Amino acid sequence: MPDKLEIYLNLVPIRNETIKLDEEEGSPVLLVPMDSLFDFLAIRRHGRYRRLKLDDLGAFVWRLCDGEKTVREIGEEVRNIYGDSAEPLYERLIYFLLELKKRHLLELK
Repeated sequence: MPDKLEIYLNLVPIRNETIKLDEEEGSPVLLVPMDSLFDFLAIRRHGRYRRLKLDDLGAFVWRLCDGEKTVREIGEEVRNIYGDSAEPLYERLIYFLLELKKRHLLELK
């Protein structure tokens, strides 16, 4: 039976297509539409989108979540670009992807 890490490495992250990556004040942000009735007051105050700031590594990973690459393949690309600064690579990557999943920003298939 494969261990938990191996299971995660074989998953394919798929972005929620309603979420857009943009840049504000020189920093990457995810624009998450506020379309719930419960968002009414927030929409009046902040506009139609909730903004989630990312660092450059997070934005790089977001772009790679194309519905085709596995977590392992994304990790390899991260390692090629960011090297040792991304370590501990797979622990950080999986944690980040699970946080995005928890917020319904992507799926893991």
